[in-house]
Amino acid sequence: MTDNPVEPGGTVEEETTVPGWQPAPWTLPRTAAVDNLADALRGHGLTEGGVRAMARAAVRPDDMRRRLTDPAELRVQGGTLLIAETRLWSATVLPHPANPREYGHRQYALSGSGTRRSALVEPRSAPGGTAELEMRAGTPSSLAQRLEDAKGRLVRDNPLAQDIAVEGVLQPLTVVPLTVVHENGHPDCALLIAADGSSRISAVHELLDYRPAKIAYEWGADDRKLRGEISRWARLVRKQGWAELTEDERCKIRALSVPARVVVGFLPDARTGQMFHTAVRNFIGLTHIRPPRPYGPAVENEAKADAVLDSLAEPGRSTTAHITEAEKRWFAGTTSREELKTAGLGHELDIRAEEIVRSLLGGGIGTARRVNEGIRSLTAKQRPKREERVDVAVELILRPMRTGLSDDAKFVRPRRAVLQRAYRLPEIEELRAEVRWEGPGTDGRALEKLRDAALDEADRGLGDSGRLGPAQTELAVKAAYHMAMAEPMALQREVFGGGEEDDDRGAATVLRAMLSRRRGILQAYEAVRAGRAGERLHEVDESGSLMVTAEGRPRILTDALVRHAYSGGPVPLEDSRVGGKAASVSWACVRESVDRLRRDVDGMARVPVEEGGPSFVSQEGWDPSQVKDARDALDRVSRRIAGWADRAEERAEAAATES
Repeated sequence: MTDNPVEPGGTVEEETTVPGWQPAPWTLPRTAAVDNLADALRGHGLTEGGVRAMARAAVRPDDMRRRLTDPAELRVQGGTLLIAETRLWSATVLPHPANPREYGHRQYALSGSGTRRSALVEPRSAPGGTAELEMRAGTPSSLAQRLEDAKGRLVRDNPLAQDIAVEGVLQPLTVVPLTVVHENGHPDCALLIAADGSSRISAVHELLDYRPAKIAYEWGADDRKLRGEISRWARLVRKQGWAELTEDERCKIRALSVPARVVVGFLPDARTGQMFHTAVRNFIGLTHIRPPRPYGPAVENEAKADAVLDSLAEPGRSTTAHITEAEKRWFAGTTSREELKTAGLGHELDIRAEEIVRSLLGGGIGTARRVNEGIRSLTAKQRPKREERVDVAVELILRPMRTGLSDDAKFVRPRRAVLQRAYRLPEIEELRAEVRWEGPGTDGRALEKLRDAALDEADRGLGDSGRLGPAQTELAVKAAYHMAMAEPMALQREVFGGGEEDDDRGAATVLRAMLSRRRGILQAYEAVRAGRAGERLHEVDESGSLMVTAEGRPRILTDALVRHAYSGGPVPLEDSRVGGKAASVSWACVRESVDRLRRDVDGMARVPVEEGGPSFVSQEGWDPSQVKDARDALDRVSRRIAGWADRAEERAEAAATES
């Protein structure tokens, strides 16, 4: 088939008057040709559902049947995909229901806040060893909604419709059969999905006004309706001729079919014994996570995270699995909080964070090798760095928190950055599965036991020697999670390009200094306790009691206070209540209040008049008397602290004169 054939009876001059690709007239294949193709597909060991989905999808069944006699080989990491290159009707192919490009917007059941409609399980290899996938879905409506959401976001984030409207789909989609098993008893549904090319097929469906639910459940269940949809376009071209079609009709006809590499078989490498769904994901990863079209760092780490979990959960030839299937689902965020109780897993998110860190980053070189295997399956990197393993662990940790906040970059990004730095603490590598004080299913006093063990390690000088003990490290990991999630954040990134007096220590260094002190251990314990209770984090003194401001209120824990209290010196800072040290701590509270006021004003300015409209206060203003009261109060504070600056300048001038 040529790219720009001239319709019989036409001329080159006539063709040039209509811009864009003119496909050869599509014809509806004979039923006998479809049946012959189905017989040939059965010879490749496919299920009856996969056979039917492929046979009815082929634009030229006879051409595809010939290609089945000598399928092309597509090498991927872990095996070889056997493919037949042909054209498929667009009304038979769907975007991948779990497209990796959607990672950053998924809902995870563990968050306890998302709806289950978006929390679909990742496709697995179909039983029987065929080159097919299988996915479980609650109901047809849940899958239909997921497909609709995926299509909408793909069309919005990766708009291709204008190009396809002119030239059709140029690069072939990699198409794989998928069987959907419905948990509500609805009959299984056999689909063809674009393992690679979901953006392209979504743009095609947008041009043709196709709804994914109609393709999956209406045309997928009724060949007569599918053939009727194709036939009406073929009749239109025959009746009117290409030149007489409207431009909108031409755009739709160009999108009526797509080039495809249909996967009809899979040959796993004998050495690895990799499963089909892993090979498909590896192919997707090598296509998108590596150039030419990266997904972006956060989504790349999400994709790597699932590959790493697969690697950790699969036993090796001579080794057992590193994590159980239940732990894999817990780490992936696909286990709901109700299901955690049955599985005997903890519902506290800091315990989950510590278990992820322990499983992906602890255990020394043995764990690193298993994690690197998962990363290499998508990136082909020979030597992934430790920082990359840390980033993957952090992305798993953020999944429950990120659900519902995927578009709030101001909230997510700084917390991602802090945890990525905090969990580079070298002592984490020495965490072992058999040595832990508080893990899933432990009693209610386990946190206190962890605190006491960390205090004992500090009394023995661990931390000052340059290395934290295992209890100190476990408590540091859990406290870092809550300190990063808090508002305001009690642990932040180091300062870049600051003055000599700015604290430019990284988060891991601050944690080590903090957990080396008895007061810091009590502070970490309080951060975990308060974080689990949903309370704000407050500063504690040497005895673990809450510190209070001059007004008698508990002092909110901030990054400035943490860095001031745990400066990393050989001895802990005294709990000063007089003099410069006490004043500098109070000044940190003043700065935090000013910053919070600025954020609150910015937040009020962003309140719209209506959804998507302009700022309310920019358009409507605010009550003058209330604004005057606020400004008078701010003016009094401003004049007062300006006096402090004047006094400091006077003293500096006097000192300079004397010298």
